Amino acid sequence: MDLNETYNFEYLVNEAEELVKKSLAKYMQKDNTICDCQECVLDTIGLALNSIKPLYKTSLKGSLYTTVPDEKYLESLDQAVKFAIQKIKDNPSHN
Repeated sequence: MDLNETYNFEYLVNEAEELVKKSLAKYMQKDNTICDCQECVLDTIGLALNSIKPLYKTSLKGSLYTTVPDEKYLESLDQAVKFAIQKIKDNPSHN
């Protein structure tokens, strides 16, 4: 059984993804040495997301509320983004 054929997963969202994107954008505004090509941005976001706890939310009526993560979570997310930025800077997928 293919669940994608039976169920609509557009309402299953990892809120951590948006938080990581916002954090990366903040660092990119401050540091013009961060590569802004599609590949590096996606690699950085993917690496950061793989190192933090996901924040999945669901709602059949759309996003009715936003949960604000605690300060400890936001600090770990920020550290994951900084680590990912440096890792991708040191080892970009492109030449």
